[in-house]
Amino acid sequence: MVAIPGSTVRIWPVLLDSRPEYLRLAGADASLLLAPLGTGLVIDYLRAALQPITRNAPIVLRPGTADPDYVERISDAYPSAIVTGTSDERIEAFLPHEPSDALLIVDPRCLPVEELNLSELVRHFMSEVRAAHHLVAFEAPIAGTKERVSFDAAGKVRGIIRHYELATWPFIAGVPASILPAASGVLTEGFLPASLGELRQTLVMRGVPGRDVPIEGTSLDLGLEADLLAANELHVTRSMGTGTGSPILVGAGHAIDATARLIGPVIVQAGARIDKDATILGPTVIGANVHVQAGAVVAHAVIGTGYSVQAGEIVRDRACFGQPATAVTARPLVRFPSSGARAARVELEWQKSSAPGPALGRRISLRLKRALDVTAAAVTLLVFSPLIALAALLVRLDSKGPIFYGDKREGRDGRAFKCWKFRTMAVGADAVQKDLKTTSRIDGPHFKLDRDPRVTRIGRILRTSNLDELPQLINVLVGDMSLVGPRPSPFRENQVCVPWREARLSVTPGITGLWQVCRHDRDAGDFHQWIEYDLLYVQHFSFWLDLKILAATLFTLGGKTGHASPGWMVPTKPVAAYLAASTSSSEPDKQELAS
Repeated sequence: MVAIPGSTVRIWPVLLDSRPEYLRLAGADASLLLAPLGTGLVIDYLRAALQPITRNAPIVLRPGTADPDYVERISDAYPSAIVTGTSDERIEAFLPHEPSDALLIVDPRCLPVEELNLSELVRHFMSEVRAAHHLVAFEAPIAGTKERVSFDAAGKVRGIIRHYELATWPFIAGVPASILPAASGVLTEGFLPASLGELRQTLVMRGVPGRDVPIEGTSLDLGLEADLLAANELHVTRSMGTGTGSPILVGAGHAIDATARLIGPVIVQAGARIDKDATILGPTVIGANVHVQAGAVVAHAVIGTGYSVQAGEIVRDRACFGQPATAVTARPLVRFPSSGARAARVELEWQKSSAPGPALGRRISLRLKRALDVTAAAVTLLVFSPLIALAALLVRLDSKGPIFYGDKREGRDGRAFKCWKFRTMAVGADAVQKDLKTTSRIDGPHFKLDRDPRVTRIGRILRTSNLDELPQLINVLVGDMSLVGPRPSPFRENQVCVPWREARLSVTPGITGLWQVCRHDRDAGDFHQWIEYDLLYVQHFSFWLDLKILAATLFTLGGKTGHASPGWMVPTKPVAAYLAASTSSSEPDKQELAS
């Protein structure tokens, strides 16, 4: 067992095995733990994840009776494992544990796209050993948002609630692992949870406190054949990056005929045989002791241990286990039959994470932009330091409260940061904004009054001269903001228009921007222009455009003495065209908008 400093808790691993629908016809010893995953089996992957945590013998919970072949295969992969099949066997396995022990239960059906890192879960548990802790994977739909419409009794729409990833997303996809005190007694009664989500609910009903630890990124459901294929594709791709220099990895004792064609990435595990004129197209995993007979074609597939692909047979986009007569011919060959959207999502995310950076021209613009930001912010802070000190003194003398006010805003990619200003309002002004919302003189989600009663005397001067925003130069220096970009807004303002939110959060927010210097419908309410100019800036971003916006900011005093011509800044189009581009299914348009 790996010692945990300052703790007497012993951690015992538990593996929750299952037989998904696509394995039901594959034979008595088939299970998810014994399914291929990359260069090994799913149980090999879990063993590697558990080794840094504990060396104690794992208990394998298998639904149903543990037949000899199953026990032997589990023992081959994990020699110290204790297999339990019946309720009595489970009770007998868990009773010897001390009340101070902890049970670390892993369910491979919920598999993180990133590596399964159990250390963070254990760290949280060790800080509060009386509570169960659950590693939680959140749903991640392709759209990135989910909307719920509220209706009244007459069927009329009350309102729309939007949920965003990274902001307001409470929907859980699954639980990859849980760690709980053995004293909870939930498993000593022979209870076998259908999933760790069910175990999580059972613990709550029994009064055991619980804590959730979110995983990074998304997860796959290996209970679905499509997601097992997607998981193997990810692991095959990662294996090819280990420095082997070959798109084909083979295990010991393999036999590949010289006439067979293997087009990688392909993993051929130990003892596999591939006969003459057979064709293997990657990404594919050929499991241990698999026999691919003459003339067979295997493309984007997972072939389970001991399976035999018949001569001349075509296996495509499938996970095959057991005997060919039942596993192959009983179902049609369909790509991602039950969860194509989920698998497609993972493929897109993997491609995105592995994709090269921005084009050369954009990279140069970004570097020049950052250099200008740091230089101009540092020089301005130095030159204006006497004025900043005077403003700070006046704010302190004018009203009670802190000199600076930091409001939580969303930056690039939705990362939250505190946007600093001189405090221009009385303390507690946020609490009464909701009551004043009906008197706002502008449309859209933002708020503004001609004579806001919350503004202090010095605050009115600082706002009129834009000096209240001088502390934002600190945000520019640390990289939370830029001199030029969409104005940083809180989440409550960003959620109104989904395409607008996605576009403006794809770049760093700024002190000034295209909207500030080009807006001209202030009295009529100009939320439509706010959307238009933010999208135009993202669409036409360049260092030259930033310089023009900075020049226009100086000439118009931030838009207070007039406005710049949009046509001088960028080629203008109706905003509807950009909204349509961001919501269309055309991938090039999406990428262009987000670039």
